[in-house]
Amino acid sequence: MDNSSENVKKTGEILRKIRVNKKYTQKFVTEGIISQSTYSKVERGVIDITYNKFIKLLSRLDVSEFEFQMLLDEEPDARDDLIQQFFLINYNDLEALTAIQERVQHYLIMKKDYIIQDIAYICEALMLISKERDYEQAAIFANRVWKRLERFDRWYMMEIRLINAILFIFPTETALHISERIVRQLSIYQTRESRVIKNNIQTNLTLLLIRNKNYATALENLDELIIRFKQISNYRLLAIAYIRKGIALRLLKDPTWQEYTEKGLKMLDIFEDNNLKEALTTEIEHYKPHVKE
Repeated sequence: MDNSSENVKKTGEILRKIRVNKKYTQKFVTEGIISQSTYSKVERGVIDITYNKFIKLLSRLDVSEFEFQMLLDEEPDARDDLIQQFFLINYNDLEALTAIQERVQHYLIMKKDYIIQDIAYICEALMLISKERDYEQAAIFANRVWKRLERFDRWYMMEIRLINAILFIFPTETALHISERIVRQLSIYQTRESRVIKNNIQTNLTLLLIRNKNYATALENLDELIIRFKQISNYRLLAIAYIRKGIALRLLKDPTWQEYTEKGLKMLDIFEDNNLKEALTTEIEHYKPHVKE
């Protein structure tokens, strides 16, 4: 059993909910396993018990260990919930970023936490880009995260997810080096999440290539991504890929550019994804050529 105080408390709360829901008495649940007084302290989160006794209690409650873990995951603590909500938001959505940043700052007043602090820096960086397209100032906050993570011999999923959120802020060479390292590590997992992150990383890199005027390479990557996103039926990433292809073609003075931007925007209209449409419309405007078309 995990004996951290928060987990002990959560475990006790869920054990009590299960028992009360089934209308079992403490005496029935504990008989032949532990004393009723000890179990009462377990439910109150005062003490922990051995793994073997915990499994016996679950058996008496007619709940599997797997099912108990699912119930535990349904009730995330404040930190887990904050991290989960951050990774779920659209990073182009200024309103969502502002709301998360407020929660993050409140949490950091109470506790010091490296991951939550990283999220605070990332929010600052993404908000600067969303509001002012200020990549120079955004890079200052992104580098605070990178300074901590670049020393790691290996990145796990948490670190990879954090890096993915700021990858497009780095110089092209650095971002390509980082992304290659991430892709190598993701190949170990072969999970749905690892594939999702890989797709997001490659999509973010296309914007970086466009920003650094490497349009030909951006188009090569986008053509590959468009095929892949069609295969997996991911309309959001497909719309982004179409629009960025249009942006790159426009900067190359290719008259077909509008066909792709309109196709991407139309997809977002169909799915009523207004926040992403607004963000990508801003992106189209930002990368408009300065010379007369």
